[in-house]
Amino acid sequence: MNYIKAINAFYDHQEFNPLTSAAINLWHSLMHVNNKSRWKKEFTASMTVLCLKSNLSESSIRKARKELVEKGYVTFTSRPGNQAPIYRILPLYEEMDSENDSVEENNSGGKSNGNDTDKSNTLSKQNETKEKEAVVETPAENPHHFYENNIGTLSPFIVEKITQWCEEMSDELVIHSMKLAVESNKTFFSYCEGILKQWQQTGVRTLRGAERAQQDHKKKRTTPKHDKNKSVFDKLREEVQV
Repeated sequence: MNYIKAINAFYDHQEFNPLTSAAINLWHSLMHVNNKSRWKKEFTASMTVLCLKSNLSESSIRKARKELVEKGYVTFTSRPGNQAPIYRILPLYEEMDSENDSVEENNSGGKSNGNDTDKSNTLSKQNETKEKEAVVETPAENPHHFYENNIGTLSPFIVEKITQWCEEMSDELVIHSMKLAVESNKTFFSYCEGILKQWQQTGVRTLRGAERAQQDHKKKRTTPKHDKNKSVFDKLREEVQV
């Protein structure tokens, strides 16, 4: 599951299928549990866990869960005894793979020849490479995952803030701002947002630019006052001489 696409699709879906605040809270709690289970199609979540994560009462969770099921956001299957129920978060977005579609069309008809075999082998290698690249990806490459693993619990407000900054800047810069916040022991998103605003104002658009801006900031902080004053006097002296 693509976390950012799922979040965007969730809020887009509410424009014509709105939810109560309790249902929204429960959906985010279920997403968090699903994230911890490595994005399985079906996962279990006990009532105790959901109460802790959503800060909702059992009765509120039951009402919110019923709402999510009726409006097509999740499925829910109860189990006998003390076993935790089984949940499934229904996908609200579709991913199209045009390359796979084109391969299927080429294989469905027509005579094969040496060139077709070569193309098929090439596409197979490309698909294998993509699969390997997908395996290499870690949760830290996702801004929401990084925040959750290094700073704190994701609330719907913070999720929306992170998504907004990812759209305005980039995932890479948002993650870098979080890393700077953690290094400075400022584990709150307002600090990250301050860094992002500064980069936005100064025209920083790449990770290299952000690193350069950080180096310049460190140099300014470590420059002695008498050196700063000296540079000002040198400028005044030059203006007088001119």
